[in-house]
Amino acid sequence: MKIKYLILITCSTIISSCNNGEMERKIQSLTSEVTQLRDSLNKVMPELEGYRNSPEKLCSNIDELYKAGDIYELKSIKDKLEKYHPESKEYTIVKDLVSKYESEQLKKAEEEKKARLKAVSKLKKKYDDINHTTWFYNPYFTHYTNTNHTSIYMGKSESSLWLRLKMSYEGDDWIFFDTAYLSYDGNTYYVPFDEYRDKKTENDTRVWEWIDVNVDDEMLSFLRKMVNGKSVKMRLSGKYSHTRNLTSSEIKGIKDVLIAYDVLEAEMRKEAKDELVKSLKGE
Repeated sequence: MKIKYLILITCSTIISSCNNGEMERKIQSLTSEVTQLRDSLNKVMPELEGYRNSPEKLCSNIDELYKAGDIYELKSIKDKLEKYHPESKEYTIVKDLVSKYESEQLKKAEEEKKARLKAVSKLKKKYDDINHTTWFYNPYFTHYTNTNHTSIYMGKSESSLWLRLKMSYEGDDWIFFDTAYLSYDGNTYYVPFDEYRDKKTENDTRVWEWIDVNVDDEMLSFLRKMVNGKSVKMRLSGKYSHTRNLTSSEIKGIKDVLIAYDVLEAEMRKEAKDELVKSLKGE
C-alpha cells in the first residue's frame, strides 16, 4: 500500500512539473510576442504621426522660421514633407525656402570674405627682405614718431603673425610719461611697457616721446571692444599728462588692422591644418 502511494505521489509530481514547464514556456513565448508587438508599434507610431500631420499643419510657421533663420527646423519640415507628402505644394514651397536661405547665406559669406580680403589688400605693406617679414600698416596715415597718434600695425613671417601698438606724443615741452592708457566709454586699459626698453625720445625745435609695444591677448581683447566705443581716448602720463580723443582715422585704422589680422590668422590656421592632414596621409 505504501509503495503504491509513493508511486502515485511521484507520478503526480512529474505531471505537475511537466505542466509547470509547459506553462513557463508559454508565458515566455507570449512575453516575447508582446515585446515584438510593442517594438513594431513603436516603429509604426512615428510613421502614423507623420501621415497624421497635414502639410498645412507642418507649414503653419515656416515664415517665422525663415525670418528667424532657423534653417534646422525648416529642413526638418522639408524632410517630413518629402517623406509623407512629396506631391504637396507645401513641399515645393518649403524646399524653395530652404534653397533661398542657403543661397542668401552663401552670398553673404562671399561678401564677408570679399570685405575681409579687401581689408587686407588696402593696408600699406612693407617687406623686410633681411628678416623676411611683411609689415602691414593702416592706410589712413603714416604714424611718424613726431606726431600725436595711436595706432597698431602687424608683422607676418612665414610661420608667425603678431600685432604691435604705437603711441606717440609731440609738443613744445616734455611730459616725461611713464604710464600709458587706452580708454573707451569709461573702460580703461593700462598699457604695460618697459620705460627703458620700449620708450624712446627725441627732440629738435620740438620734443617727442613714444612707445612701441607688443599686443598680447589681453590688449587684443580690449582693442576689439575699444574700436566700437563711442568715446575713445588715450593718455600718456608722467611728470605731466597728455590726454586726447582718438580721431576717426585712428579708430578706423585700428579696426582695419584688426580685421586683416583675423583674416591672415585664419588663413595661417587653415594652411597649418592642411599641412597636418597631408603629413598624416603621408603625402
